[in-house]
Amino acid sequence: MSCANSATEMRFPFLWPLIGIFFAWMVLSLIFSRPLATGVKRFLYFGVPLLILGGLLMIPLAIGALVVLCWVFYLLFRVLQLLTIKDEWLRKNLLPFGVNAVALTLSFVLIFVTTSRANSTPGLIASLGKLGPHSTGSVHNLMSHLIERGPEVVAPLSAALERDFERSDHVSPYRTVQIAYCLRAIGGTKAEAALKETVEQRVTFQDRYKTRWETAVCYLYAESARERAVPTLMNLLNSAEGEQAGQQKLAALLALTRTQDLEAVETVLDHADFLKTQLLGKNTPYRHASPISVTLQALSEGQSPADLSASPVYEPMRLGLNPDSQTKTGINWDDDWNEELDIEALKVHWSNLLK
Repeated sequence: MSCANSATEMRFPFLWPLIGIFFAWMVLSLIFSRPLATGVKRFLYFGVPLLILGGLLMIPLAIGALVVLCWVFYLLFRVLQLLTIKDEWLRKNLLPFGVNAVALTLSFVLIFVTTSRANSTPGLIASLGKLGPHSTGSVHNLMSHLIERGPEVVAPLSAALERDFERSDHVSPYRTVQIAYCLRAIGGTKAEAALKETVEQRVTFQDRYKTRWETAVCYLYAESARERAVPTLMNLLNSAEGEQAGQQKLAALLALTRTQDLEAVETVLDHADFLKTQLLGKNTPYRHASPISVTLQALSEGQSPADLSASPVYEPMRLGLNPDSQTKTGINWDDDWNEELDIEALKVHWSNLLK
């Protein structure tokens, strides 16, 4: 995890006020103590350990570990001095050394607890959506830890997704899509059911600010359920109406392509004119035009069913997903692809491949 506290959402009641009060007391003791050396000593021996403990809650865990390591060497050096040099000054500082030792022990406990919680299933799920769309490598690394745990994390992932929708109508698009991606990658009937429920009950295309994650979830459901997703996606296609009808219809068609189902592919080919119109529209944004281009290219140049779901449609959405670079096909993807389609020939071609 990048940050121990943000990854685990740990809460330490009254910690920051206590640190503030303690720091203020240390500063006052530094200012008003006479001689000044006494105030400096109090500040260094008592204030610094507490400030380091507070810092471990904010700074990246790797830096925190480095700070603690330096701290360990410092204390070992001072203790060694205490044991080897019979010095009255050192004996008088046993109490500050004890405070440092206790604070150091608490630091190790803090790092152990936060690391354990960050790598637990609830900790990993809580971290989903906290990384921005430009951290695709970190996002996929985080999701891979959950995916490796297999079917046992499907239930908590589904529950987390449902809780997010219940808490607010405006869910995080990054978190929603990342949970859906994990469910798709793990697979199985329960994961598929969770994605289906999300598409049927949560995907409405009534709010243009939600269309990105709604579209991505449709794609992921299509890849997960394949031919079983066709009825749901067909219903989404046929029920498109209102201000966002074009976007709903477009998302349904592109998702149908990814099911690798013959009926779905024929439906998409029957709507090729609509896709072309959307592609060539003056106001069509890149995040819509690029998926259309590569989907039409997959239909035109694909030589296997897998090519239909290998087209790179996620990266233009800027949701932190970019699994497309891992797919291997014989197609040189072009997000500006705009060739003519022979609809009848393509229907025959895909009927032979998908029968």
